[in-house]
Amino acid sequence: MKLTMAQMTAVRYYEGDVTGEDPFWGDPKAYVTLNSLFYNGIGTERRRAAEGKKLNPAVIADPLRLYTLCRDLLSAFLAVDLSQERITSRVERYADYMEMKQAGGTLSFTSTSSGGFLKAYGDRIGIALMKFHIPAGTPCLPFAEVLQEGYLKTEEQEILLPPGLALAFRETALTGRDLEITDARGAKPLVRCEAYVQGYLPGPQGMPFDPYNLAGPEAGLRVYLALNEQREPAEADRRIYTEWKRGFRAAVLADFPDGKKAVS
Repeated sequence: MKLTMAQMTAVRYYEGDVTGEDPFWGDPKAYVTLNSLFYNGIGTERRRAAEGKKLNPAVIADPLRLYTLCRDLLSAFLAVDLSQERITSRVERYADYMEMKQAGGTLSFTSTSSGGFLKAYGDRIGIALMKFHIPAGTPCLPFAEVLQEGYLKTEEQEILLPPGLALAFRETALTGRDLEITDARGAKPLVRCEAYVQGYLPGPQGMPFDPYNLAGPEAGLRVYLALNEQREPAEADRRIYTEWKRGFRAAVLADFPDGKKAVS
């Protein structure tokens, strides 16, 4: 497998391998904000902010830059040949898990680990334990293989899944070892689930995406500032931002996994 420079930049950015003071390119936790764009409403933004994870307005300030980066990241998935089945784990927010279950698949870029349930990801409030069964041929990014000696977080053994994978969910009993994993408040997991990748979800629908229309990102900036300060965003800002998000993710995920549409 060989990624282009743009694909490698996008993968490293998502991983958090960044330097410098630029508010966009220098944010090692940009994935917190980026992933929230792929959920409906602002529920996941509320949950992340409530956990003390700051939403970064710089991530959405330039929609064309963000769109191009997301398309480069998606195209990287298609450059990797997964030759055998993988089974990975994730400690997920329970509320986000329920949204995934309702949708029938992954909604955002989804970080999983081949090293079991990572306690480091118990920094969430209300958790679900998920095991992903990933068949050969599924677009995914095993970071250790893609980044090789440049992989900074080797202990995480991360395999990143793309948005839009269809999943079959089978909830199972929590084991004694599962109950040793706790959330940010010390609470035990609420559910354990085996999730089997079974193709792809239908592409999302949304208003046509105009990367030069800043009304959505500007409303999003105000939503982020309010949530970061534990305030309620203005209803008009919430509505404009969520409508913009729908159009953005529809544009980003257009034709995935075919990957035939060029970034422009």
